Amino acid sequence: MNTNKFQFPTVAKWIVSFIVIGLVLYGIWYFRFLVGCLAIGIVLSFMGRPMMRFLENIHFKKLRLNNTLSASITLVTLIAIISSVLYVLVPLIISQAMNFANLDIYRVADYYAGPIKQLEDFLHQYQLMPSDINLETLISNKILAMFNMFNITHFAELLLSLSGNIVMGFFIVIFFTFFMLKDAHLLYNFIMGITPDEYLDEVDHIIDNSRRLISRYFIGIFTEILTMTSLLAIGFYFVGFSNVILIAFLCGMMVILPYIGVIIGGALGLTICVTGFLSVDPNIDIVPIIIRFAVVFGIVKLIDDFILQPLIYSKSVNAHPLEIFLVILMAGEIGGVVGMILAIPAYTFLRIIAKEFFSKWKIVQSITKNI
Repeated sequence: MNTNKFQFPTVAKWIVSFIVIGLVLYGIWYFRFLVGCLAIGIVLSFMGRPMMRFLENIHFKKLRLNNTLSASITLVTLIAIISSVLYVLVPLIISQAMNFANLDIYRVADYYAGPIKQLEDFLHQYQLMPSDINLETLISNKILAMFNMFNITHFAELLLSLSGNIVMGFFIVIFFTFFMLKDAHLLYNFIMGITPDEYLDEVDHIIDNSRRLISRYFIGIFTEILTMTSLLAIGFYFVGFSNVILIAFLCGMMVILPYIGVIIGGALGLTICVTGFLSVDPNIDIVPIIIRFAVVFGIVKLIDDFILQPLIYSKSVNAHPLEIFLVILMAGEIGGVVGMILAIPAYTFLRIIAKEFFSKWKIVQSITKNI
């Protein structure tokens, strides 16, 4: 019998492989809504896994909680936590949107016309800005454009247009998360079922390491956000700011973008803080407000940099800070904010794959030696 009858030449194998990869990537893009829901479900299942293990270990004599009940309790707990966060934040966001709407930009511009004119003269004198540009007009237009983004009418219209997808996405995520929690080996069995026999050991190691590292990463990130938000809220409260929960949450939430997040979070928090004061008194001096914000934000960020992040990143993804920085920048170029959020877990997963299949390469040995 001719055993080579159904074997492809090497070139044909490469062509078929590229076609299959292209079709898979196209399928991911085409069904990106479902893929996104699945990704959220996987993340929530990772975060709920410790609670699942805790519930499964609870027993009274011979009575134990089965997988279905444990998964249901875990899922309800996750939903309750997320709902509580939204219950607190949504009214604060609406209140802040009203502050933006009530802010008199022109009164603020008139009050700061003198300092802006001095800055404009300085920039013109040293040719740091074209002489035909009016700095006051430029700043006013930028601020108005930014405030239009927070227009509550536009925001409501956007929510209404997306309401169908949001509701459907919510139930899809709940469905995925429940079965990911209930049947912990569901995804594992599927992956192993489509894996060729000669790669079963490598894929098994990849799944085991990925589940362990990525689960620890997301739990660590959740802990970091909660700690940062709490510290920032306390600090902003003591320096006399209002709406401290929303400001602290936005600043703390940005820590999921290492290095770059401090700029985005600081800018968002400072903008909300300053506009909150200006909506009450357009003639207030914002310099002391900026200084108080910078002091609190700087102190908490130092705590994050020297205590929280080293504990989380060194124990979860085991990557050099420079690696993380470059990966986040490249992911941002490819996928924007979403890409930056997914950069570290995706990079961790790729490192695990590289360690299993390309361990003889020196560059792979270098970036995976701590895994």
